[in-house]
Amino acid sequence: MKESYHIPSEVAQRINWVLICIVISFLFLVINLWHLQIIRGIEFQERVVKNCIRSLVEEAPRGQIYDTHGELLVNNRPNVIVSIIPAEVDNLEELSHRLSPLTNLTSEEIIQKINKNIDNPYRAVKIFNDCPQNTIIEIEERKDKLKGVVLEVYPRRNYLYRELAANCLGYVGEIDKQELEKSKDSSLQGGDIIGKTGLEKYYDKILRGEKGGKEVEVDALGREITTLLWKKPVPGNDLILTIDKDLQAYGEELLAGKKGSLILSNPYTGEILALINQPSFNPNLFANIISYEDWQRLSTDPDYPLINRAVQTTYPPGSTFKIVTSLAALEEGVTNRTRTIYCSGKFTLKDQVFACWKEWGHGSLNFVDALAQSCNVYFYNLGKELGIDKMEKYMHKLGLSEKMGIDLPEVSSGIIPSVEWKRREFNEMWFPGDDINLSIGQGFLLLSPLQMHSIICATATEGLIYRLHLVRKIFSSEGQLVQEIQPELFRQVDISRKTFQLVKEGLRATIVKGTGWRANSSEISIAGKTGTAQNPHGENHAWFVGFAPYEDPEVCVTIFLENGGEGGEVAAPLGRAILEQYFKM
Repeated sequence: MKESYHIPSEVAQRINWVLICIVISFLFLVINLWHLQIIRGIEFQERVVKNCIRSLVEEAPRGQIYDTHGELLVNNRPNVIVSIIPAEVDNLEELSHRLSPLTNLTSEEIIQKINKNIDNPYRAVKIFNDCPQNTIIEIEERKDKLKGVVLEVYPRRNYLYRELAANCLGYVGEIDKQELEKSKDSSLQGGDIIGKTGLEKYYDKILRGEKGGKEVEVDALGREITTLLWKKPVPGNDLILTIDKDLQAYGEELLAGKKGSLILSNPYTGEILALINQPSFNPNLFANIISYEDWQRLSTDPDYPLINRAVQTTYPPGSTFKIVTSLAALEEGVTNRTRTIYCSGKFTLKDQVFACWKEWGHGSLNFVDALAQSCNVYFYNLGKELGIDKMEKYMHKLGLSEKMGIDLPEVSSGIIPSVEWKRREFNEMWFPGDDINLSIGQGFLLLSPLQMHSIICATATEGLIYRLHLVRKIFSSEGQLVQEIQPELFRQVDISRKTFQLVKEGLRATIVKGTGWRANSSEISIAGKTGTAQNPHGENHAWFVGFAPYEDPEVCVTIFLENGGEGGEVAAPLGRAILEQYFKM
């Protein structure tokens, strides 16, 4: 008889618990597999794809810039950049130590650059610009130890004539955080190169073009195997300027070693033929990331080479403003061709004495001779009789209270004083002495060279002010005309032709027998006005505004020399020189 086997209850209970644990463990594995494959399957699939497919952005070449005759001023050259794709890096600290001696950057600087642009770990972050050939070779040879490092070829801005027209052309640089936040352009991202100043900034969107890109398959070491997708970048549009390169270069030679600006334009189209600022700078320094030493040198230079003096700075216009006083006085009937005023060398207003520049006086002068000799006493009388309200009226008529229309960023509008302005700024009333100072372009009045240029253009055309501009045509990279800039009438001044003609007669007399005699030319008939603006902070400022030919104006010029001295001595000869050069060319 076979003996039956009985499992003790204690053992059976243990077996049951083991079976329960096995079942629970199995269920846990099933649930985890379901979670990984069903719930997170797409995520892991994307990660696998991204680990084997690299997306790279291809920058579009910025549009080229040419002078009015089609001579190339600004283009692009190839620039090899060392970049890092953070998502492909196993150990950033180790990689930065290996890359440091190859890039002249510390490992801390490399890590900082990565952390600053970590918003998209799959996008290449630029680390080192303008990589030399020997560094390129070393990086390629150590590719297996530099996982995540890529070499990219970007177009780099190249200013062919270095300092020539630098303040006008402007420069480019990497977009900063504030610019990125303010920008409404969704195509921009950290590390992009944009226009920072000048025409590069004003026409940035036109010059920038559209980015391209490619997706490439890479192996475990990050080496490219094949290109899967490629979108060709669209180059930016080209600019044809109104500026004549040779005339610009001649003007820059005239102002070499000085602080100041020169504007030369066609008064009937608004086309600027030369826009000179001295001292200048080399915009190629900014084409990549400017070095700390270069930035410190430029930004702390007491002569401010980065400032566009023609449009961004304001100064007392001195006697060149007598053109405005003349227009107001003639139009309001305060003076005329025949009225004479005696100049003894000084003008007394109650207990104040205002001097004429000619200590012993000019004697009796009519209007034309007073303008030609720039007699302060004659204009003190006009200012007193006009008063601030009428002077303000004509400043507004000439558009001085508005920003001058020009295709450059950051244009200054100066200070146009008035009764209300003085009350607001100083909580003071307007005094009769303020009228006297204003009549000769001193006191609170501040104008930019661009604003004074607008006044001489309005005088030359007898009331027509055309919007000044630096770009004549815009072409696509394929050579198709995109836009041609037409002359645009900015303002038609409500002043009679008779008044303008009498003022022009006085400006011609200024050159023939007055303070502007050094601008007189045997080759062309020039009309103009000199100015010496008092400067409480140092040497006086020198001005000259003019046009030629007198009989049929074709070109206007404004010259300003900061701390230059007497306008008739230093600015007038430069005016003659640039006008003679224009007609020779």
